[in-house]
Amino acid sequence: MPRPKKSDEKTDLSSLFGEAQIDRSRAIGDQVYQLLRLYIILDRLKPGTQINEQDIGEWLGVSRTPVREAYQRLMRDGLVITQPKVGSVVSTIDNERINEGIIIRRALEREVVRLICDNDVNPDRFSANIALQQVAVSQGDHIEFFKQDEMFHHMLAELAGIPSAWRLAQSVKAHIDRARIRITSNLPNRMDQAFEEHLKILKALEQKDVELASQLISDHIEMIFVDMDKFTSENPVS
Repeated sequence: MPRPKKSDEKTDLSSLFGEAQIDRSRAIGDQVYQLLRLYIILDRLKPGTQINEQDIGEWLGVSRTPVREAYQRLMRDGLVITQPKVGSVVSTIDNERINEGIIIRRALEREVVRLICDNDVNPDRFSANIALQQVAVSQGDHIEFFKQDEMFHHMLAELAGIPSAWRLAQSVKAHIDRARIRITSNLPNRMDQAFEEHLKILKALEQKDVELASQLISDHIEMIFVDMDKFTSENPVS
């Protein structure tokens, strides 16, 4: 298949980035990084897509300096790579980084639930988030469910009194999230299962059952391995 003309790619990406809003009162480099990271995770910027610093800067109305800063962070994440004669492109999903991210995230979140079990848990704190998860599941909206899933785990870290744990988890799980987005968009029942897992985790936390909560959170995080195997078997490479 012939490679699309560069002008066509620019038109598509300019439309995509035209949706973005940059807040000039906050660090611009971090906003560009978070935007590109999100687009890559959500598969709006697909593997192999060429992304040019100058073009991104023009579309977002910012200088190349913050864009370059964002690129450097994305390269450290393994989300953007440089190819000879091509330039910067979105990487493919890296299984080694998935394994690494799961090990780190599992250790962090097991500590999170252990700390929560030392205190009282008010289930009402999660009621709005749980309701939004349920709506996303009922509508088959895997993007919205992903966002609410992220909020659920962020809230757990805050409840444990160590919100930095979630920030650290974010720094190592980008490739996990890319796989999750593809899996939930192709395995609809996975959203229902993840939602039920969240409910079980909350129940264990309310009961201060640290062993059960630790096992549930571990199983929940490690389920990506099972999901990936199932996704691969149902979507073989031709």
